Amino acid sequence: MGLSSEKVKIWDPFIRIFHWTVVTLFFCNYLLSDKGMPFERGGTLHIYAGYIVIGFVLARLIWGVIGSHHARFKNFIPKPAEFMAYMRAMLRGEHTNYEGHNPAGAVMILCLLSGLLLTGLTGWLASLADVFDGWQAGIAAATDFIDWGEMHEFFANLTMLGAGIHITAVLIISHLMGENLVHAMLSGYKKKSG
Repeated sequence: MGLSSEKVKIWDPFIRIFHWTVVTLFFCNYLLSDKGMPFERGGTLHIYAGYIVIGFVLARLIWGVIGSHHARFKNFIPKPAEFMAYMRAMLRGEHTNYEGHNPAGAVMILCLLSGLLLTGLTGWLASLADVFDGWQAGIAAATDFIDWGEMHEFFANLTMLGAGIHITAVLIISHLMGENLVHAMLSGYKKKSG
């Protein structure tokens, strides 16, 4: 089925603000985090950018329950059989247009949200190494057998890998479907199935 020139509103303002804020802060924290750089690991900007990302991801989880139609998880998370059927169709060269996320995109969104939460959580736990009193010190003492800094780096790298796969897939699907999906995430509008 082809695409018409008519556009339909898909991504609400929260989804678009969430997407571009998290993309910007995650990439800043990942790419500009070496010693002496603006988002240096353990530095104020790095930590606060991480807190903002965690806050946005938690808000996105809530929005996934109460938000607009295409933002709700129940409207785009595929069943395993749907995901497998979509992947088999893709391998056969069949490309179906979806108003919102296609099944592979939906699974990637879940992976990225999980990766961001685990990166943020392990970053926070790594920061507790210097805490000596209060409830946070209790957490640090109870988990001091784990190198949270290495775990944080592992999840940051895994999330960056997922982001790279996501970007590549968006570009490929944009080309195959003849629609600029990056622009759709900026404007909120996609072409209607025709």
